[in-house]
Amino acid sequence: SILTLPLYNMSEKIQAEERQAVKKMEKWTLHIKKTFRGNEKFMMLSEWYRQNNYNPIYALRSTLSILIQIPFFIAAFHYLHESELLKGSSFFIFKDLSLPDALLSLKLNSTAISINILPFVMTAINIISGSFYAKDLTLREKLQMYMLSAVFLVLLYKSPSGLVIYWTLNNLFSLAKNIFKKNLFFCRFAFILY
Repeated sequence: SILTLPLYNMSEKIQAEERQAVKKMEKWTLHIKKTFRGNEKFMMLSEWYRQNNYNPIYALRSTLSILIQIPFFIAAFHYLHESELLKGSSFFIFKDLSLPDALLSLKLNSTAISINILPFVMTAINIISGSFYAKDLTLREKLQMYMLSAVFLVLLYKSPSGLVIYWTLNNLFSLAKNIFKKNLFFCRFAFILY
């Protein structure tokens, strides 16, 4: 994560430029979408985008930070999901890192049900991080972020606890990075005002 910080910073800069461009065009874009239909709407929007040196495909730039994370997640998933090193290894309250955590057990009608708590902790950290990061995002971008958290909850619910710990710590690092960057910005702003 530390080694990829320059990539994250670059992707966040590109995302900020994308949001700024969309926000700048938002008033007339909404007007065109409300006023015109069919080919007229398409032609008007195309011309408006052309005048502003914008292409709707640029909206994909907002997914850059996720695209940077995917190769690392896939590598960690493949490595940790079947790793012999995790079998029988314990860490803190986790007895076997190669198995789901099963920290909560419920007994219903003589049937024991295990609930994996760690994926919910990971999702809670994702949501906290998302709410901290998403203050300036559009509703669509916020929904995408929260849906992505739900997808990771489903994908990682039955995964080995070692993998979920890795992803949770990665999310904590990301949250700490965002908090540090915001505080650094406020410190610079306060220094300039002083």
